[in-house]
Amino acid sequence: MQALVFHGPNNLSLEQIPVPAVGVGEVLIRVHTATICGTDLRIVSGKKTRDVRLGHPIGHECAGTIAAVGEGVEGYGMGDRVAICDVVTCGACDYCDNDQENLCRERITLGYHTDGAFAEYMLIPAHAVRRGNVYHLPDSVPIESASLIEPMACCINGQHEMGLSDEWVHRKARRVVIFGAGPIGLFHLMLIKARWPGVHVTVVEPSDVRRRHAIDRYADVAAALDAQFEDDSFDAAILAVGVADLVPRLFRLVQPGGRVNLFAGFDVGASSAIDPNEIHYKQLHVTGASESRRRDYTEALMLVGQGRIEPAPLITHRFALADHAAAFDTAAAGKGLKVAFQIGPPAGGAG
Repeated sequence: MQALVFHGPNNLSLEQIPVPAVGVGEVLIRVHTATICGTDLRIVSGKKTRDVRLGHPIGHECAGTIAAVGEGVEGYGMGDRVAICDVVTCGACDYCDNDQENLCRERITLGYHTDGAFAEYMLIPAHAVRRGNVYHLPDSVPIESASLIEPMACCINGQHEMGLSDEWVHRKARRVVIFGAGPIGLFHLMLIKARWPGVHVTVVEPSDVRRRHAIDRYADVAAALDAQFEDDSFDAAILAVGVADLVPRLFRLVQPGGRVNLFAGFDVGASSAIDPNEIHYKQLHVTGASESRRRDYTEALMLVGQGRIEPAPLITHRFALADHAAAFDTAAAGKGLKVAFQIGPPAGGAG
């Protein structure tokens, strides 16, 4: 099969490697669509090294069809349309027992710890199958859209961690600011508007093209990076770009008792000079966000299945695996939004 194999920073090559053999309890996926994540860009550029293996395919945002099932696997059949929740946890530790399975110390991430989705086939290990990380797609969900459920689930986790909830929203008219109108910032915007339509959302983004994308997805305001806001203008702020220098600005913009979520990953060694008194005197709630839980994935799939969110328009560029250099250049340059590899043959159902 064809696969994009990662050999080190800026060294990604299209190679012929064996189709994985399917063992007991395992499932083989024929990958249909796989999208490039910001984390993939950081891996290829050498800015992310943790848990990254050399000499293996990468990629984790994907959907496809069942190509083979191992002995003992039940509930999956040849040709079933599926999407993959990539965070696989132990299910037995304190984190897993306390609805924080994304922090499980024994977790693995498919596409990092295992061979990834930038390939014609992807093997799902038995433990991931047992844990329910392979999701059947409703007929209402196009298979291309399903490749974007994973980043949506990560955004749901981030919003959960920062305390966005029905109760919080209904206490007063809320105002949220999101820095960044790339795919992640737009996912945050779309989720807030789908779940809590009355929340006023301002998006801050230097690109005028991406600001228009934000308005198209119901942002109330789309402002340039140099836009001036009064301090304490917002109830909550989400940093959807890995620019550490923006952190102090977010602290100033949220009002006392406000919430700040540092959602985006930062380069190794990144730092930010903050005024701790902003946190102390304003009693700010500052959170991070890492990956997602299966329940976040389930909610994201439900929102897409119900038609409350349609993520596919965020895919602005499509490439074959052979054109991987152009695909990664396009994604890294921010020329569009989501960049997808179209790998497998057309699938049945809605996609």
